[in-house]
Amino acid sequence: MDYLSAKADAVSRNKFLEDYKGFARKIACAQCRRLLEWGRDEELSIALMALDSAIDDFRPDKGAKFSTFASIVIKRRLIDYQRSMQRQSVREVVVEDIFPSMEQASWGEEYLRLERASELEEYSALLEQYGINFGDLARESPRQQGVRDRLFRVAKLVAAKSELMAKVLSQGRLPLEQISLLTGESTKNVGKRRRYLIALLLVAAREEDFPFISSYLGIRGGCNE
Repeated sequence: MDYLSAKADAVSRNKFLEDYKGFARKIACAQCRRLLEWGRDEELSIALMALDSAIDDFRPDKGAKFSTFASIVIKRRLIDYQRSMQRQSVREVVVEDIFPSMEQASWGEEYLRLERASELEEYSALLEQYGINFGDLARESPRQQGVRDRLFRVAKLVAAKSELMAKVLSQGRLPLEQISLLTGESTKNVGKRRRYLIALLLVAAREEDFPFISSYLGIRGGCNE
């Protein structure tokens, strides 16, 4: 997220906020655990105002990404709003409430933890769109390194073919015969690890959104070379 452009002038800021309304809505919906609509739910206005505040108060020298910091500000503002609705005690959470408690040596570690948790949450939601959960991945994850290496090879070859990759992502399934012809693997072997391979390809397709998972799986700089 290029928050620096939003600092340039009012026009750039408004464009930035308009471009990232979807980001603010996603965080708000996740926090409120329901579907929110613009013009109907006050929570979205609060989320957008929080994003606006984050532009001014983000401190890049603290070592976290702007998207991580912005998501925390949005969540804290929404939590405060929810509490005010429940207890009639209004207290706006400002950015300074966040930083002082994190300026100890553990500040960077806390942000890293939050970033990883947010990434896993987003990945889990993405997997659900394809009918996959972490339990499926645990069951299909190969135990032998040789099998794992072959699956990563398959994922790398598929990711390099834009049309094939687009078909997988749009249809949510593996065209087994095409993949077999491309990789030399049998359709049986590919089909047996279908969900695991789709999960790998989802990360490969959005490596920049899932840096922690990419690194953990060994995808980073691999599947989409």
